[in-house]
Amino acid sequence: MNLKRDLYWILSALFFGVLVLPFFVYYTGVSALGPYVNGGPFDFLGDFLRDLGRARGAAWTLALGPAAITLVWRVLVRIFLPRRSQQVPQDSTV
Repeated sequence: MNLKRDLYWILSALFFGVLVLPFFVYYTGVSALGPYVNGGPFDFLGDFLRDLGRARGAAWTLALGPAAITLVWRVLVRIFLPRRSQQVPQDSTV
């Protein structure tokens, strides 16, 4: 088990969910719905971070979604693709 690597992936996904994914959401919303009423992308990020502080469910879902998906993926990999042990084959001729 390599918990350090798993932690790296989960923290990377959390970083992505909090600081990168909101920009994707902003630009997708602007292209699909028109300009954001409260300003530009950094205003959207500020609103998003305030919503995290106010414990709004949509903001937390956006922030934790990539980390949750990564965690589930890592668990499934551990269950269905277990590592083979590095055992030295024993000589059967005694």
